[in-house]
Amino acid sequence: MSEALSPIDCEQVLRDIQTYLDGEIAAPSCDEIERHLGVCGPCLDRADFLRELKELLRTRCGCDDVPADLEARVRSVLGPEAV
Repeated sequence: MSEALSPIDCEQVLRDIQTYLDGEIAAPSCDEIERHLGVCGPCLDRADFLRELKELLRTRCGCDDVPADLEARVRSVLGPEAV
């Protein structure tokens, strides 16, 4: 991978790839990851694999209804600073 083509390195992309795929990463970082994936085949392959795995899990494992009080319980454990 050429550093001149992407402002972040593979290690950083792979560390953040799950958050990126979940759509839970800030726009500037998201843009950097997308630029990196556009020039780095191995990282793109990893992202594609993880996307396919997430889809397989979603379709094969189903998605039971989440208990109504789950969000409140999670927030109480994480504390008010967790948004």
